[in-house]
Amino acid sequence: MRATLVLGLLAIAVLLGLSPAWLGGKMEAAYKQSLDQWVPESVARVRAQRFHRGWFESHAVAELELVSGLCESPPCPVLTLDTRIFHGPIPLGAGEVLGGQLRVLGGAMLSTIDLAPLFRAGRIEPGLPPLKGYTRVYLSGASSTRLDMPASGQTLSADSESFSLTSDGMLGVVEHSASGRLVGNFEMPLLEARGQQGRNALLSGIRVEVDGTSASSAFLGQWQYAVERIRFDDPERQEQYALDNFVLSSSTGLDGGLLDMLLSVSVDRVALPQQMIGASHGSLHLRRLDADALQQMGTALRAVDPAQTPPTMQLFVLLGLYQKHGLDLMAHGPEARLTDVHLLTDRGVADLSMRVRVKPPGTLPVTLPDFLATLDAKASITADEPVIQHWMASRLDPAAPVDGRLEELIEANLLQRTPEDQIATELALRDGQLWINGVRSTQFEQALQLLQGDTNINALTAPMPAADP
Repeated sequence: MRATLVLGLLAIAVLLGLSPAWLGGKMEAAYKQSLDQWVPESVARVRAQRFHRGWFESHAVAELELVSGLCESPPCPVLTLDTRIFHGPIPLGAGEVLGGQLRVLGGAMLSTIDLAPLFRAGRIEPGLPPLKGYTRVYLSGASSTRLDMPASGQTLSADSESFSLTSDGMLGVVEHSASGRLVGNFEMPLLEARGQQGRNALLSGIRVEVDGTSASSAFLGQWQYAVERIRFDDPERQEQYALDNFVLSSSTGLDGGLLDMLLSVSVDRVALPQQMIGASHGSLHLRRLDADALQQMGTALRAVDPAQTPPTMQLFVLLGLYQKHGLDLMAHGPEARLTDVHLLTDRGVADLSMRVRVKPPGTLPVTLPDFLATLDAKASITADEPVIQHWMASRLDPAAPVDGRLEELIEANLLQRTPEDQIATELALRDGQLWINGVRSTQFEQALQLLQGDTNINALTAPMPAADP
């Protein structure tokens, strides 16, 4: 009996002694997976990383370089992500992550990222507090992460003015199940900057919520981004900007390799120096998009640096991607719908609806007329007359009489007056022919005939012939 007890205790001791090393491998895999998930290629790239594996604890350092579009000029800032990884089953030393309580876990991670490189030396004093992530990794493979940045105050020195910064900090919670489901929310209650010369900026009530799964081509599920209030005052220029209750939400699904995405936006008020927008909203619904083709095109486009690539070369890249993936994108008849678009301004209201569907072609269209022939589209616009007049005045010669031009468009049937004394128009594109308010446009057909013989896409992307010796 005593020998059995001794052997049992010895087996437990051996298990507890060896399991941290085994779980260390699991934690290394969990760390690398989290690095891939939380560092999107559209924001930063992992420039370098180091991983030191221990028996009970590991240490990892990753250098994250912001993409060129997020910095003023190269070289872009490099942020350092420092992570201590505590191995289970009892992650000793991880009291800060576990709230002072020891638990049986697969492990725990304490990650710290220093945000100081985002600002030039001496521009912000004292430095911003680091952003910390506290992660628990369960034996099932699920994980729970809390992101925390404490409240702080700094002085920001700009080129011609100093600002006092006040932040209520940031808090986020992310739950990642073993099946791949991701649920999280982030909040930043207040960020305010007050300048010595009267310029002030305020952001409050920033919230981000996600609920879905991560896929190779897109985030599947629902996410929402909301801002309760934005204010900016510039007394010197007599300019004021304001935004109230802005909400952007998305729902994305994947069925048979095809993406279906609904994007909705709403705002209570936007105040600009020359324009006021009231309660407005709208939705964009994209259907039957080939996920694999979109992923390959996105990967190729991310490799193109806009700052280093001339516009002509960027066009050639787009044409090349169209040649390679265009037929796959069109094969399932993708469709885009703008619905419930309502804009309320200080000059009146405007409503818009639009549907565009691609008819799957047998071969890839290589000229603009051939491409337009694959489209089945319809759009309807209705707006108060002052809205139309303002839109026309911003695009015509300031000396041109807007009222006269508006009447000309009505007489030409390009616009119509409704019984409610609004201005409206309906457009339809069928079989390569454009219909405006029920009348076929001969000018559009003539323009297409001129384009029919122009250089096609194949010729644009073909290799240039060798020069004569």
